[in-house]
Amino acid sequence: MILLTSPDVPGGRAEITVYGDLDRAAGAELRRMLTGIAATTVELDLARVVFLDCAGARALLGADEHLRGQGRELIVLRPSDAVLRLLELLGFASHLVIGNAGGVADANRTAPGH
Repeated sequence: MILLTSPDVPGGRAEITVYGDLDRAAGAELRRMLTGIAATTVELDLARVVFLDCAGARALLGADEHLRGQGRELIVLRPSDAVLRLLELLGFASHLVIGNAGGVADANRTAPGH
């Protein structure tokens, strides 16, 4: 399940919380939700994700690229150790901004292909 957990303010921040699995189905749901978000910065809280597969990880990377293409930003918040490990193994962690509660902890995004 994916929920918008803060107000969506144009030019501001919106927080989306993902619960349970982030897989192909949830990835499609995330993409649909992002098309309706007007905020400049989207914070995606993954603290409650218990399973992430490659399709879900690709959805995160695709969401980031989609928002960046519009001059906006995606921040992945509070990923579990297992989620972070998969993102690192796939090389996606170096393309995403990953943060904790209270601020960005690891802004390690690089340009795609670098």
